[in-house]
Amino acid sequence: MSTGRTLEGGYQAGVRRSFAVGSEMAWAAWGEASGWVRWVGGGAQALTEGEQVALADGTRITVVRQVPPKQLRLRLERDDWPRARTVQLRVLPSVHGVTVALHAEGLPDADAREKLLARWTRALEGWSAFSGRTVEVTREGAPKREPAGKKGAKKPPALEQGLAKQGAALLKKHGPARGTKKAVAAKQPRAVKKAGGAKKAPVAKKAPVAKKAVAAKKAGRTK
Repeated sequence: MSTGRTLEGGYQAGVRRSFAVGSEMAWAAWGEASGWVRWVGGGAQALTEGEQVALADGTRITVVRQVPPKQLRLRLERDDWPRARTVQLRVLPSVHGVTVALHAEGLPDADAREKLLARWTRALEGWSAFSGRTVEVTREGAPKREPAGKKGAKKPPALEQGLAKQGAALLKKHGPARGTKKAVAAKQPRAVKKAGGAKKAPVAKKAPVAKKAVAAKKAGRTK
């Protein structure tokens, strides 16, 4: 089976890159409708799950699944395509911030796959928040990432103009990212129970009072 070929006969493609930003900021740049132009191919209005919009080139986009700021799954259809295509965005946590992962299914041939991979790679690496660390995706196992201290890795560049303010506004509005736990104050050790008081020594029973000597028998007896 050729690279990227699926059992159904179509082709799939995937690209991911790391960014030194938070998940809310990455979602605003890629998951919001205004950011779809980076990877879907055209701008669109804000949509919710189940809604559809048609682009100027005839592509119809349907929102299949939307879980901000983690996942977006879209169905793309055109009259001149033999089958519908599905594209997906995932924003994953990483050591340096987040990893933006793009994936497509239902591509017609290897040529369409290579063109999409090239376009998505340019889009991801063209975003100024790109950290310079590539992520190699293989079918054999987990993604292979460049080590953080690799000589060729670039320092995170300045953020795209306006994103820093946008991220600060989102943080102020929504608070810290989900999953962030507040520090829990250390529990104070339980107070040690006071040692039980020593049992009092049993009071010695008083010796029975000796009965008074029986009074001398009344003189009645004659000596």
